Amino acid sequence: MMFPSLNALRSRLGGEKRLVNWVIAAGIAGMILIALSEWLPQSPQTTDKAPSETAAETSATEYAQELGQRLESLIREVDGAGETRVMVTLAASEYTVYATDSETRTDGSIREEHLLLDEDAADPALVETTRMPEIQGVAVLCGGADSPDVQAKVTQIVQVLTGLGANRITVERMAQQD
Repeated sequence: MMFPSLNALRSRLGGEKRLVNWVIAAGIAGMILIALSEWLPQSPQTTDKAPSETAAETSATEYAQELGQRLESLIREVDGAGETRVMVTLAASEYTVYATDSETRTDGSIREEHLLLDEDAADPALVETTRMPEIQGVAVLCGGADSPDVQAKVTQIVQVLTGLGANRITVERMAQQD
């Protein structure tokens, strides 16, 4: 059973065969418009950044400082820790992993090449991911570090939040301020 509006449309266009021709013509016109959109100039994309940038957008130094501040504010809340200072050191800077296309040749050698998006762009390769640098170590100075209990709590917090082993974390007593 056909819908009344479809019957009216079919009778206006002159039959079912003409209706099919119109639908095909509209489909072809749509594909042509999509193809032409590739050559139309694109407007510059404006993105409003949030006040706090994500870790992937910050430099390695800013990343270490932000991580240190976050650890500092948390450790300061540990019972008995008191005034706290934290320094985070990084093993290297952030790095970008690019998507590659691998091809194994008949002689057994492997040829890899970066997948390119736009050769005219500043960074034409397809970015797979951007990885923040590995944390090398954390130094914590706090007023209550002479207590083994506070040292253990602070070390455990840093271990859990950074994934570092205890051998890469040091907790020392802060010097007295005069």
